[in-house]
Amino acid sequence: MWYLCVFYHRLLDYRRPEVQSLAELFGGPGAGAAVEWRTPENHHEDSPFHLVRLPGDERLAAQIANRSLLVKGIYELWGQGATYDELEKAIRAYPDERKLPYLTPESSFKIIVDSFGKAVSFEEQNAIIKRFTYIPFEGRVNLKKPDHKFFVLETDDYGPQNGLPPVAQKTVFFGRLVGAADRHVVPTYELKSRKYIGPTAMDCEMAFLMANQGLAQPGKLVYDPFVGTGSILVAAAHFGAMTMILI
Repeated sequence: MWYLCVFYHRLLDYRRPEVQSLAELFGGPGAGAAVEWRTPENHHEDSPFHLVRLPGDERLAAQIANRSLLVKGIYELWGQGATYDELEKAIRAYPDERKLPYLTPESSFKIIVDSFGKAVSFEEQNAIIKRFTYIPFEGRVNLKKPDHKFFVLETDDYGPQNGLPPVAQKTVFFGRLVGAADRHVVPTYELKSRKYIGPTAMDCEMAFLMANQGLAQPGKLVYDPFVGTGSILVAAAHFGAMTMILI
């Protein structure tokens, strides 16, 4: 199944490889090589918006997103368009058998407006959310702990600015959140938050990315002969791997 994968706009060369490594970790041998990518129409390859096809079911997509450091969210894409009218047509055309299980009276939901390269005021967000009354939500709104989160993701058309990749045409995406990165490990394990011995330091985020690409998990052994401040071993141990240093 194809998903919309939205990345944090950082460490661009590591974004796709991290997803493919995690697909291998959770999906088994060959799953990483089976991952397919596409760039949305009118988007630069450095854009945070990517379309990804994963070899497993939605559980694999959630596992990848939830462990990742660089995936802001993986979404079941219900529609996209250059305008909100185009988006409405796309959402209405999306198969009912895919939409209806998440619109039932028993389920709660929340619609979140997000953007890239622009700020959206609170008033604008409310106006955008009101556009989606055509989606037959039967459940109740729950702003704190909804059963399902739906995202409106918007970009404007602009050239290169402040180091951001250019967007040739405004795009609006609408999708159901499948999974998102939990980046609390970065402030939890960065050097200023823990004790360490040593004169050298590796960036905490890079250490966790290396642990992900090294497929760290319970039952794996991670050996670091030049341990430094232990950042890689800390990251690997966080994911349940056994760690070893040379003394």
